[in-house]
Amino acid sequence: MLSNVGIICFAASYVIVLLLEASRFFFRSGVRGALMFGVAVAGWVAHTAYLYHQIVFQNGHVFHGVQLWLFSVAWVLVIFYLYLTICFPKTPFGWFLMPLVLATIGSGTFLTSTMTFPPDSVGKIWRVVHGLSFLLVTASIVLSFILSVMYLVQWAGLKRKRPVWGRLRLPTLEWLHLANLHLIGLSIVSLAVGIISGLVVNRSNIQQQIAPVSVFDPMISATILLFFFLVTFLVAARVWPNALKGQSLPLASAICFLTLLAMLAFGIFSTSAHWYRVPNPKEGNAKILHQVPEADRHEEATP
Repeated sequence: MLSNVGIICFAASYVIVLLLEASRFFFRSGVRGALMFGVAVAGWVAHTAYLYHQIVFQNGHVFHGVQLWLFSVAWVLVIFYLYLTICFPKTPFGWFLMPLVLATIGSGTFLTSTMTFPPDSVGKIWRVVHGLSFLLVTASIVLSFILSVMYLVQWAGLKRKRPVWGRLRLPTLEWLHLANLHLIGLSIVSLAVGIISGLVVNRSNIQQQIAPVSVFDPMISATILLFFFLVTFLVAARVWPNALKGQSLPLASAICFLTLLAMLAFGIFSTSAHWYRVPNPKEGNAKILHQVPEADRHEEATP
């Protein structure tokens, strides 16, 4: 009950921030910026307290379940929002970012509340490394997509020689382009760390005679393809910087974002070795065995 109250508290704060951001389109206000920032900070503090309580007193691990992992992604996105709001107080970053923050929280609340990660065979450290790396990948891809949308909006306004949203200011195309490249670089590094830590976990599973996750698992295959796609694009952007300016970077960000959504949707609505849904005990052992992946059935059956 208290956990649901906590979720409502910080989610409601982010809804208020979104409404305040939307009010920019209708009227001017001298206190709106301070109020909006204060509400966002209050929501982030409540968000932090919720995560701390869940990690320390409930699960003992930040990546125990998919819900907590998604809430951590939203937490990182709010940090980005607060930083960008300080740097660009007249830019409506919340109008772009808060809907995705709320969507992430909603997905964690309604779609993944009973989903957990498989048991860790090599200790908590590698699960933390693996989960943290893909948390950064998710947050950086989402933010890259948002900056790409802002880039296209700004580009359309300059092409028509008048601002798209009147007095609201967006960062320059140069800043948006460079920031997007830096986010792609962060995604590449985080993906590399995530893949390496995943290999360590798989190797340990093999040594302990636990069935490893196949490279043909859709989530692993998509991760590897995404890594090589980003590396290829970043190298091409360095070699031919002029040829890849304009709409090529937003297109690459959109591809990464859609790939990320497809991976998350597959993990939530299908059976994956990365996470699975823990059914209600009243549903019986047959239902449990049906939803737990084969590798974990083997581990649970081993005395």
